[in-house]
Amino acid sequence: MDLAKQEKPLQPPFPDLVNWSENFCLAGYDPVSNISIWLHLGRWRKELTLWREILTIVLPDGSVIGHRAFGNARASEDGPGAADLAIRVIEDGRKLSYRFDGMVRRVEAETLLEGELRDGPRQRLKFDLTFESDAALWDLHKFGGSQQFLGTGHIEQIGRLTGAVVIDYQSYSFTGMGNRDHSMGARDTINMRQHQWLQGYFENGVSFLIYDAIVRGSEEPVFSEAVVFEGNTMFTGKLRYPWRIMNVADGTKPFAFSIDYEGGTLDIEVVRMPGTSYLSFSAPNDIYVGVQNAGDPSRAMLEQSAILRLNGSVDGFGNLERTVPGEVALEA
Repeated sequence: MDLAKQEKPLQPPFPDLVNWSENFCLAGYDPVSNISIWLHLGRWRKELTLWREILTIVLPDGSVIGHRAFGNARASEDGPGAADLAIRVIEDGRKLSYRFDGMVRRVEAETLLEGELRDGPRQRLKFDLTFESDAALWDLHKFGGSQQFLGTGHIEQIGRLTGAVVIDYQSYSFTGMGNRDHSMGARDTINMRQHQWLQGYFENGVSFLIYDAIVRGSEEPVFSEAVVFEGNTMFTGKLRYPWRIMNVADGTKPFAFSIDYEGGTLDIEVVRMPGTSYLSFSAPNDIYVGVQNAGDPSRAMLEQSAILRLNGSVDGFGNLERTVPGEVALEA
């Protein structure tokens, strides 16, 4: 199957593969409202007709909205949906919508380092966001066979993300940029040591996407891929090192890296991270809000907004998703 042409959810019968899944993800940031959004909608591995929705939103005061639920009440042939979240493919390769209406937890970011998000007082969250893009799709299929956690089929796309976010009846306008993906294939995160999934957008029209990962027992990346966009035109890039995060305490420290491509070299500084939320994987394939106490240290996943600078002078912003190495919880 050519996943680059398969924008809408796969219909049954599903592949008869252990730990097979299908996932839709979105990461976006608006530096004006200072709101960052990360959401993930994936098929539940024990019953593929059900979807698991999970999201974190970092608000301007640094507090984090966290949510995780299961269902298929909002699913359709035009897009996945679980209990409160619905994604719709409006136009293949160009336009999608993301809508949510439900009750969520709102906590301080630091509480997510203490364990999984606990139940407690709820606030109503609503958002209606539209993703639009004329940019080329980044097709990561060729790296699927090199590991067991990314999925054999994977596409990504940068674009404009606009709409409104309403939390506890306070409304925020969202006008930012984001990266969305659609992936499918067998996944088992026990094999992953750490990964980096980074996006950035600059005032001069240059942007980038990075996906980089290391498997357990190795010091070298199993894949390390980057693309650079000049406007909507995509170029293959080569990522330089070192800049990996090894512990949670370094989660908000500035860092820098470079990408070489045929148009030159992008020297990129992560100047600061206005918002951070903390999540964790379980094996073979699930995600939780908060860091599970699986060991010392425990593997953590950071979702962050970022203020960037290109070549020392061009301002930008983006999103960072980074794994801190550690033990991972196992599920039956």
